[in-house]
Amino acid sequence: MLIGLAIVFTLLALSMFGLFTLQLPSSLQTRLTLMSNRQQGGSPGGVFVMGAIAGLICSPCTTAPLSAILLYIAQSGNMWLGGGTLYLYALGMGLPLMLVTVFGNRLLPKSGPWMAHVKTAFGFVILALPVFLLERIIGEAWGLRLWSLLGVAFFGWAFITSLQARRAWMRIVQIILLAAALISVRPLQDWAFGSPSAQAPAHLNFTAISTVDELNQALAQAKGKPVMLDFYADWCVACKEFEKYTFSDPRVQQALGDTVLLQANVTANNAQDVALLKHLQVLGLPTILFFDAQGQEQPQARVTGFMDAATFSAHLHDRQP
Repeated sequence: MLIGLAIVFTLLALSMFGLFTLQLPSSLQTRLTLMSNRQQGGSPGGVFVMGAIAGLICSPCTTAPLSAILLYIAQSGNMWLGGGTLYLYALGMGLPLMLVTVFGNRLLPKSGPWMAHVKTAFGFVILALPVFLLERIIGEAWGLRLWSLLGVAFFGWAFITSLQARRAWMRIVQIILLAAALISVRPLQDWAFGSPSAQAPAHLNFTAISTVDELNQALAQAKGKPVMLDFYADWCVACKEFEKYTFSDPRVQQALGDTVLLQANVTANNAQDVALLKHLQVLGLPTILFFDAQGQEQPQARVTGFMDAATFSAHLHDRQP
């Protein structure tokens, strides 16, 4: 699913770069333009029809960003985010028309090459969405490299584009863009040359399990120690937040010093993953289970959802033995 959305976003970005155009057939655009010209101004109905037709006529410029917004909203599932994003998008499209209506053409810049540059810049914005989605699958390290590559491409394009300007103050902008490109390339440099700065901080040392039998065996071998079982998946953003911000905290590591640490990676979501989730009645990720010294789960200590280091550390101290 995420890979499919990433491909769609990439295609939409390529359309913004001019590789191909998403638009209505030219014959239909001509008919819509004639219909718009025949509309009578001054009435709410006429204004609505003119706005609707204008949206269809402008489809080559609006289809890609609107499709990207709709796909992102569908993927996130957030109703308020969706409504707010579409409202801001509508304001962005309608504000220039309102300015023209009130002030005429005096406040609007003349058409020119800058319009193509703005379209290309929005292409880079759309291209950031597949990187955001793929980061959940390919991991943090590769995600950082993709962000680095995108940053180098954007700032490099902006720097080359700015060379066409003749104004003196643009030299300062060019220096800033060049510096940003050099900063963006750092993760790629660390990857290529194996810089120690790219190494991740120490995390908890988990023992991997994947089946119910492996879990029962690990509980039997715990030798009277409490056990913590963490359910993890590469596509789970909150799971990665646990790894990065919570499990790396010294307070958490100290509190878990005498605990046997197990982790079930259910990224593949195959039959044995589903069986393990069903056996332990885990409905979603992230979920962390705790077992006492006798191998019995402590339901009141179960964690569902992200906890920061301070909250999780307090939870570890408060859980029942």
